[in-house]
Amino acid sequence: MNQRTHVAVGVIYNVTKDKVLISKRSKNQHLAGYWEFPGGKVECGESVDVALKRELYEELGITVSKAEAYTSVSHAYTCKTVLLDVWKVAEWSGTPESRENQEFCWVSINELHKYNFPDANKYIIQSILLDPMYVISQESYENYSHLYSVTEDCFASGLKNFQLRLKIDRNKLFQKIVETLSEVARRYDSRIILNGSATDIDKYPVDGIHLNSNELARYENRPISEEYILGASCHNEAELTRAVKINVNYAFLSPVLFTASHPKANAIGWKNFSSLIEGFNFPVYALGGMVPTDLEIAKNHGAYGIAMLGAIWNSDSPGKDIKFSTV
Repeated sequence: MNQRTHVAVGVIYNVTKDKVLISKRSKNQHLAGYWEFPGGKVECGESVDVALKRELYEELGITVSKAEAYTSVSHAYTCKTVLLDVWKVAEWSGTPESRENQEFCWVSINELHKYNFPDANKYIIQSILLDPMYVISQESYENYSHLYSVTEDCFASGLKNFQLRLKIDRNKLFQKIVETLSEVARRYDSRIILNGSATDIDKYPVDGIHLNSNELARYENRPISEEYILGASCHNEAELTRAVKINVNYAFLSPVLFTASHPKANAIGWKNFSSLIEGFNFPVYALGGMVPTDLEIAKNHGAYGIAMLGAIWNSDSPGKDIKFSTV
């Protein structure tokens, strides 16, 4: 079995936070010619944050003043296995320069898919595309024009993540709904994630798959390519651990508060939410009874963001609620 290489990786943002810095691997490196997020090996006895600062200074000549652990991914290539500890670098000083003769450039986050990245870095791309606000569809609609109008209203107001969670027959109508929503999402650089099974990624024009807890339990490894977003519904520590094992990009943890959609479910509360996600280094959304104004309290308890259902579909102005909370 290949020995695992531990790497500290920095997602370095520009001042306006709409671009990130990427560099090209040199000819003498594994996966030469591929683009990647800067970083390097964590030395024996070295902490990841210290390794990150050292590597970015040695590689680019910048001094990191503020970085936060974001996510991690383990990936097995043919000749080696890597563990990437990914940090968001929001504040730094200096002018980036090529200290190791590597090519580098600033790229819009929405343009990253145009560059050739190793598979492990594709996971990072999908993860940083995630926004703190996440909306979930109802299970069915009497009039699907309501689904389309509300979804577009939310996209126009800045929403980037929308999950289609319809419990209807997978027939021609279902196919049309997915295709229509996907077209709308593309107009706003937003993403449609389908609640279903891993095999659905080959059947429908979506940007990712969300696994319910039963589907999550089926897999021992990541069941779809890193080119797509993979999420999972979790309700306890064991399910969060399984989500990490299969390299999901994010997870829901629910129900945090009482929710009318699951009235018999016991709410875990914010204190237990914080305790459960402690030690898990990947984006976890709070779900269950969330409203747009809960975003700040969720972040204060360690959540990456909030996922909402009733608060959006019962609102008279869902787009305004989204826009107000993302300012």
